[in-house]
Amino acid sequence: MQLRHLKTFAAVASTLNITRAAERVHLAQSSVTEQIQALEADLGTALFDRSRRGLCLTAAGRRLLDYAAPLLALADEARAAVADAAGTTAGPLAVGGLETLCAGRLPPLLAAFRRDHPAVALTVAAAGSGALRDGVRAGGLDVAFVFAPDAGDPDLLAETVADEELVVIAPPGHRLAGRAAVAPEDLADEPFLVTERGCVYRRMFEAAFPAAGVRPPLAGEFGSIAAIRGLVEAGAGCALVPRLALAAGPDRDGPAPDRLAVLPWAGGERTVPLAMLWRRRRVQRPALARFLDAARRHFGVTPAGARPRRAAPCR
Repeated sequence: MQLRHLKTFAAVASTLNITRAAERVHLAQSSVTEQIQALEADLGTALFDRSRRGLCLTAAGRRLLDYAAPLLALADEARAAVADAAGTTAGPLAVGGLETLCAGRLPPLLAAFRRDHPAVALTVAAAGSGALRDGVRAGGLDVAFVFAPDAGDPDLLAETVADEELVVIAPPGHRLAGRAAVAPEDLADEPFLVTERGCVYRRMFEAAFPAAGVRPPLAGEFGSIAAIRGLVEAGAGCALVPRLALAAGPDRDGPAPDRLAVLPWAGGERTVPLAMLWRRRRVQRPALARFLDAARRHFGVTPAGARPRRAAPCR
């Protein structure tokens, strides 16, 4: 049984879709099919039932899936231990982050790491919080940067590297423009633009305006912070966002006052933690270990001051 076949099997088993599995393991669909067939021939049994309605695991496939993750994790640890003993910092490193982080916070860190470790092949993926956590858990990502990680997944570790300031953005010339700060009661009648339920930015709004307290009316749900920012600039309402989201576009120093009013938030939680997530392993690959150290230095976090905790999928 070849490890590369087992990795492909795990991808197909988790997605039950050849196309999505091929994207996850960076293979052509035909190669994925060939590897699954080779693994089934090696084991002497079918691992998937194939029908017009799609794929599903057989009893043998479900049993193999129980072993796949531990075997692949042990193989990764063995490679990491050998690389560490050899003093090698090379190979691929997949980094993920929310779109605002990939555009604003991460480029200086990634550029510096690339200069210091040219033998490491960096790839960067932007996605939502849930997809980033799933990617780290499944092994498609080595590390991901998210806001406000939940607790509960024993397979993941999270470490807060920064606390990002929350601000309220409003249309230019808004009645609250120029205020030193705004509180929930100042916004009771202001229409607010939010992301969909389950998104980390929506959870920031829900925490800032609990249902039992003063809550502004919702003007709509939208798919991205960039869309919300554009609508606020156009006068459609207000929004609560991390300040760094304002520097993720072409105006890296923040929006001009004639385009957007930026008001410091004076609610209960005035900041949101920015954390990096990675899989818990007995031995980390040197490339990942070096990157985690580089991120701590970049964000000004010392090992003694770091705050490790368990992380969980987006709920």
